[in-house]
This record gives sequence, C-alpha cells and structure tokens, in this order.
Amino acid sequence: MKSRNYHDYIMIYKCKVYKAIAVFPPLVTILRYMREFSQMILSAFRKRNQRALRKLNDEVLSAAATELSKPLFDLAVLSYALSKIVSKPRFLEREYEGRLRAIEGALADLVYISNDEDERVSKSIQSAEKSITSLEKEDPRFIINMMTKAKLKMAATLYAQGMSLGVACEFSGQEKQEVLDYAGATMMFDRVKDEKDIKERMKLARKLIEE
Repeated sequence: MKSRNYHDYIMIYKCKVYKAIAVFPPLVTILRYMREFSQMILSAFRKRNQRALRKLNDEVLSAAATELSKPLFDLAVLSYALSKIVSKPRFLEREYEGRLRAIEGALADLVYISNDEDERVSKSIQSAEKSITSLEKEDPRFIINMMTKAKLKMAATLYAQGMSLGVACEFSGQEKQEVLDYAGATMMFDRVKDEKDIKERMKLARKLIEE
C-alpha cells in the first residue's frame, strides 16, 4: 500500500452522499477543531487533570471518526498519552518540570495554527510526540510502548465505530490483524456507544475542563 503524506491525510474527509450530492467538511473546519481541542487538552494537562484528558480523548477520537481526519486521530493519541503521563506521580516531580513545559509548548503551537497553515500541523504534532517520547531519556521503553498501545487502541475504536479497517490501520500505522485481535479481545464493538454531534461533544468537554 502506498503511504500518504500528512498533507494528503488532512485533505481526506468523510463523504456524505444524499441524492448524488457529495458534501465535504471544509479544511477550515478541521483546523478549527484542532485548535479548540488542543486548547482544551492543554488546559487539562496544565491542571494535571487525568479524568478530563481521558474524556477529551474520547471526544477527539469521535471527531476523527466523524470527519475522517488523520490530524484529529493523532491528537487523540496525544491526549491518551498525556492522560497516562499525569497518572504517574514520578512524572510530576520537579526533575520533569522542564520536559512537561516542552510538551505544553508543543500543544500551545497547535492552538495558534491559522487557517492557511495546514502543513504546519504535521510539524506541531511531531514536535509534541518528540517532547513526550523524550520525557524518559534514560529508559524510554514505557513511553514508546504506551504510544504504540494508544495508536492500536484508537484504531480498534475507530474500526468499531464504523471506519474501514484499512483506513484505521493507515491512520495508526498498525497491522490489520493486530487491530482485529485487539478489537476482539477488548470487546470493542460492544463498548462503542451512540455518538453525539461534535458540537455537543465539545460543549461537554469544555464543561468538564471548567469543573
């Protein structure tokens, strides 16, 4: 399978056909979601609020499925990783403060992406991932394994929500059989609930951040 570059992914949207008319969400919509979700994730991370980050992970992943967006998928992976980081007391010790600020800086960069800077999204996502993986310079295996598991989990969830297995695997970089095995082992199809409108999900997410 020929891999797509990041710009290709951001231009792919879920096509809704009604009476032979195809309607695609505009690029500006995806970038707006990226900014707003990034702002909420940054706020929750600064507060070290694991519950809010896990909730946001659900909301961002649902938006990625609805809009068929690779950048939103990557943002969901980041939010999952951050929720794991704040759940580990050792990462909240003073020696990690500088590295945590680097992660915050990378997230802040996503917040201020303008509508004509779609190519900047990939660099900002890569910067955030690099900041996360460098959190444990001496023994990065925990972080690397956590990121791999996050991508597998996100892919299996999207597949259960109705995304094609091929696209879910292409978004995550995981093998099809791995995604199928994970979805089966975790009973993913039984766990997926009815989806809310994206605007409603973002409204609920904001309320959670403000608590």
